Amino acid sequence: MGLTEFNMALFIIAITAITIGALLKGMTGVGLPLIAVPAIATFTSVEEAVVLMIIPTLGSNLWLVATHRRFAELLRAHLPFLVAGFLGGIIGTFILTTVDDRWLKLALAAWLALYLLQFALGDFLQSLFQAKGAAAVVGFCGGAIQGASGISAHIVAPYFHGRKVAVRAYAFLVACAFLTFSAAQLVTAAGTQLFSAERLLLGCFALIPTLVFTRVGIRFAGKISQAAFQKLLIALFVLMEIKLLADVF
Repeated sequence: MGLTEFNMALFIIAITAITIGALLKGMTGVGLPLIAVPAIATFTSVEEAVVLMIIPTLGSNLWLVATHRRFAELLRAHLPFLVAGFLGGIIGTFILTTVDDRWLKLALAAWLALYLLQFALGDFLQSLFQAKGAAAVVGFCGGAIQGASGISAHIVAPYFHGRKVAVRAYAFLVACAFLTFSAAQLVTAAGTQLFSAERLLLGCFALIPTLVFTRVGIRFAGKISQAAFQKLLIALFVLMEIKLLADVF
């Protein structure tokens, strides 16, 4: 099946964004969708960007879960979070299909702005996530945000950090959360016919650079200044924020 000229352009944009995102994820630990979804959305719709990232996100986190499967016994303690997150992911994906793209881009811009404020808000968020009964609420919100925007790192990461998860188990539990949310997206996207043949093809192709360049990034992690990459990341996010707001207004 051949790609149209537009889809070939989208393919190039998506692969470039995912490659950069995977490299930065490997080097800095920053989530891939956080970089790739806004970058792709600045050239197309939020729906297109979110759907294209479902398979790469699912595949990369499945790999991490399998790699750290020795921590599987910890899942029982976090079932309320994961079950609620799955339900939230379904609802969030339905929101993606019904809300106008302009509002979705505005929501994505707001979520990106939250990332830029995360260091100021981190302690406050963590105190909320440790509250009694917070697991299901936070899980549902994380899943819903993932379904509607493709990004939930700033719900998931502070939640498990606030729960005082051991360092070795942290990567496993975070990957399980993303895997759960992505599975909900995949099921709902398939059921609502969000996956066209071309989107499915692009998503499968995108899985290759996701896995390859994450590994490359890990190898380069100790050779490049963390501070330099943090500055580069902030610069990229500011540019994305400006482009998204320009599209809205």
